[in-house]
Amino acid sequence: MKTKKTLFAIFILAAVAISVSCGETQNKPEADTPDLQSPDPAEETDTANIGLDIEYMDLGGYEINFIVRGEGLIAFKCIDLYAETINGDIINDAIYERNTYLEEKYNFKIKATTIDEPDYPAVALRKFVLADEHIYDVCYDSFLWTKSLIQENMLTDLYTLPHIDFSKPYWDENVNKDLTIKNKLFITHGEHMLSLRAGLYGVFFNKKLAEDYQLEDLYDLVRKNKWTIDKYYSLAKGLSRDLNSDGKMDYNDFWGNVSESYYALIFYNGSGEKIAVKDENDLPVLSMNTSKGIDVLELVSQFLTDKTTTILVDDYPGKWDLVDKVFPDGRALFGEGALMITPKMRDMEVDFGILPSPKFTENQDRYYHIVSIWNAPLMSVPTTITDPDKVGYILELLAAKSVDTLTPAYYDTQLRYKLLRDDESEEMLDIILSSITFDVGLAFDFGGLSVAILTNLGKGGNFVSTYEKNERAAQRDIDKLINTLNESLN
Repeated sequence: MKTKKTLFAIFILAAVAISVSCGETQNKPEADTPDLQSPDPAEETDTANIGLDIEYMDLGGYEINFIVRGEGLIAFKCIDLYAETINGDIINDAIYERNTYLEEKYNFKIKATTIDEPDYPAVALRKFVLADEHIYDVCYDSFLWTKSLIQENMLTDLYTLPHIDFSKPYWDENVNKDLTIKNKLFITHGEHMLSLRAGLYGVFFNKKLAEDYQLEDLYDLVRKNKWTIDKYYSLAKGLSRDLNSDGKMDYNDFWGNVSESYYALIFYNGSGEKIAVKDENDLPVLSMNTSKGIDVLELVSQFLTDKTTTILVDDYPGKWDLVDKVFPDGRALFGEGALMITPKMRDMEVDFGILPSPKFTENQDRYYHIVSIWNAPLMSVPTTITDPDKVGYILELLAAKSVDTLTPAYYDTQLRYKLLRDDESEEMLDIILSSITFDVGLAFDFGGLSVAILTNLGKGGNFVSTYEKNERAAQRDIDKLINTLNESLN
């Protein structure tokens, strides 16, 4: 059994490197009474039961219905829930092994409906909850699309589901603390969900260019806590040059850094700051207008808008794919982005390395990494479920059983052989994957505050005035959410 730190690392980039079908059905589950029994003593030493230490239950043919992202949602489509048959692909076969073992042993079936753009799973689910119809038991979708279900009291508090033990290592206890509101957990992820980690952000660097520019050991900067925003900026600063001599700088030229305006908030959260924190009652409180927060955003804005250094994909609407090629084509020292872009760089002729998002100061306690609230899927359960006992039991089984099926499969095919080119990058990925954090202010975008900050800061605007214009609306949204949660207790 691997340590928890290693378990985080082995799931890297599953969302884009492997495609696994998610099947389609909309069958309603049967309402069988669970048959609780003592575990079979002969199976207690079975290595296939690693983590499966909950009381045995015969589920009587129950069909658990998932609603998930489909093919049209590209990198964050469902890739971890269903495999139709063995086909020789190690990831597909690991999912098939997990599901077949669990379904046969515990007598249930996994069913899923895939949803493609322009619709989203959480949007489709909302219609059924409004109609008080039980069609789906579990939803996989991003925070952006799921937050309205929380705000409208349409999701089950996962802490109330029987059988789920969130203290187990296949659930991330620290992430759950970030995601609770009023000590209720409406959305989470477990070891059975892989796509979320592809939504984490890091910094990629061209190892050949780092050598040509005689840069100090970048990995060592991370180890010595010297990898800061200011250090990053100083290494990339002033490197841009007009390769084709057409008198303009664009995606055909060389750049010190490739980024997007969203990195203003990634760096902000990476500094340990948050748009909103939670008070002693686990309720959100705005926390952005601080001297440190202002300093971080001012530095980040300078970095991202420095046209001698950084090219922003935001400046080229409709041509993001061309800007995204700048780093893989070897025309940038650094490239920022979600870990999902790594497969695009596997064919690079020169080596690349991966670094964490930088700290703000060298004495910062640790690194912090957020995931894409727009895309990275999380798990939620609607209030319309009719058998929470079975739903909770199956979710616990899926997370636990993934430890000895998906874990070794992803380690062998994704991390060790396909994605990493040096041991140091594996070390850096351990840091990234073990430092996931969520900012409830960013996730809920109270009053449109985070979007306003992005729009303004990415263009070199003033943070204080932007905050002041949106603070009242943000507080109204917080108050509304708290009132909704209070009503759910009555």
